[in-house]
Amino acid sequence: MTDLNQLSLTDHLIKKILLSQPLHNKAAKDAAIQGIVDYFASSLQARHHTDCQKLWQWIQSEGGTANSWLVGQSQHATARQAALYNGLQAHVLDYDDVHADVRGHPSAVILSALLASLQSADLPTDRFLSAYIIGIELMAHLGKAVGTEHYQKGWHNTATLGGIAATAAICYYHNYAFIKDALALATTQACGLRLVFGSAIKPLHAGMAAQIAIQSCQWAQAGLTADCDFLDEKSGFLAVYGQGNHALNLDRWGEPWRIVKPGLWFKQYSYCSAASYVADATQLILKQHQFSLTQIDDIKIIFSARGDEALIYQSVTHHSQGRFSAEYIVASLLLGRPLTFDSFNNDPIDEPLNIMMAKVRREYDHKTTQRYATVLIQLKNGQQLSQQIVYPKGSPNNSYSKIELKQKFFNSILDKQAAQYAYDLLMKFTEQTNINSIIHPLSDLFIRHKIS
Repeated sequence: MTDLNQLSLTDHLIKKILLSQPLHNKAAKDAAIQGIVDYFASSLQARHHTDCQKLWQWIQSEGGTANSWLVGQSQHATARQAALYNGLQAHVLDYDDVHADVRGHPSAVILSALLASLQSADLPTDRFLSAYIIGIELMAHLGKAVGTEHYQKGWHNTATLGGIAATAAICYYHNYAFIKDALALATTQACGLRLVFGSAIKPLHAGMAAQIAIQSCQWAQAGLTADCDFLDEKSGFLAVYGQGNHALNLDRWGEPWRIVKPGLWFKQYSYCSAASYVADATQLILKQHQFSLTQIDDIKIIFSARGDEALIYQSVTHHSQGRFSAEYIVASLLLGRPLTFDSFNNDPIDEPLNIMMAKVRREYDHKTTQRYATVLIQLKNGQQLSQQIVYPKGSPNNSYSKIELKQKFFNSILDKQAAQYAYDLLMKFTEQTNINSIIHPLSDLFIRHKIS
């Protein structure tokens, strides 16, 4: 047996991937099934979204051999197109899961790529589930390795880490021997800037990363090789994207599986998870206190250091930017406005919202590494209304119940009988013999019923 200590870091990683058997861990299997249910709930809710329709029109104009499934749609597309489309659809509402180690959205990339890779393949469901868990494991390890500086510099981790993780997942699932070449190909395509948050390109990043995984495997299969250690080289991934940080520690690979701990962060709201701290705090203040808006003199949000980096808009001109604005979220809630899917449209914001947002200012606590946010409302009579949130609802330490996650899935399918059938099918994922025994019934079901 090869001594792992004598391997390069890249080869060590590949050994870890290929030898992984995550379904021996029941908690990992259960978490993966919940992740798949949430993925479909998030994606199906967005199946009529304007940006998805725009991308579909582009796919039609490009053409190609349509042999991969578009989630919730009657159409098919090429594998690369399906990965791009499914990734966008899964993430376009910012309703999909988050992972703290990734500092991004893993399932929108990994599951979109895995589903697009199926085509006509009739492969085992248990290996699909294992590939998904392994993809999240790698994405989380890469997120820890590149550190906070990667995100702070302006990279969007969903995009830069997702393509590599999804490539590993596909190679494991299909047992591709060219995994090292494919990982190198995915690495050289890694891209995506936080600059575009608040636009349609931010969710497109998830699709781009999934597409990178598909085409990396296809190119490697075609013989376009890149025989190099993507982690170890002087100009490799860790050196470039990790600012020279080479601290990718694989000693605790799968101990525990990162899908279990820290676990996936599920959402029942359509805005950035970083804004959930201030949203939860504001909602608690409104629940616990009665006051009029005219009494508000000043609103202060205190973040732990860099806790608001994803919230790039302090001044919002259009509602779509509000998903990434603490000021917008607080002001909307105080004005009694619902934060629904339709709230974050491309319309300009109105004057009452602008006036309320102007009362909000940010401050920072540099004394702690514990992430939190405090909303403090100063009234004109001197009274202060304050609420601090450390674990927002939906985060792993304050998670939704299985009943609440089931309801999220049901909300994405109008026909309740169809919803129950689809939910039961997904919850019995590993009881099916092959992946097509799940995908084909789901596809037929979603086509037959008006699901959202």
